[in-house]
Amino acid sequence: MLLEKLNGTVPCLLDTTTIPPEELSMTPSRSGADSGICEGPGAGSVRHSNGEPSSSSGGHPYNRTFSPHFHAFVELCLQRDPEKRPSATTLTGHPFFKQIKRRPSEALPELLRPVTPITNFEGTQPQDSNSGLASLESGLSHLEVDDWDF
Repeated sequence: MLLEKLNGTVPCLLDTTTIPPEELSMTPSRSGADSGICEGPGAGSVRHSNGEPSSSSGGHPYNRTFSPHFHAFVELCLQRDPEKRPSATTLTGHPFFKQIKRRPSEALPELLRPVTPITNFEGTQPQDSNSGLASLESGLSHLEVDDWDF
């Protein structure tokens, strides 16, 4: 995307609607050379014990299809002219967000389920309002960042 911005071309989403079918049927190169194409965050992070990249997705990395609403949303967000770019408030009314079946308040508990509540750590149960804060601070001082899974 950086090169597209530097060259002045408009970036686009890469999926089955924007890549020709013959290119999608090609298998990605396993030569080990870094072409810089098809590499995203974490793209090479899953590897077998022999060093080969995992092909758990099976096939081309862009063998996915985004909804037309998502394509339109991204196009709006990538407007080069800030005056033409919609505000965050305007974007919340976009059909992309309206197509979400569950409201965020319903999805949040499911997303937070693997997180250990801060009240479950030893010494963080407050007895009264004054000692509760001191107890919480004490418990947080013993908390390791490694205990959290990001």
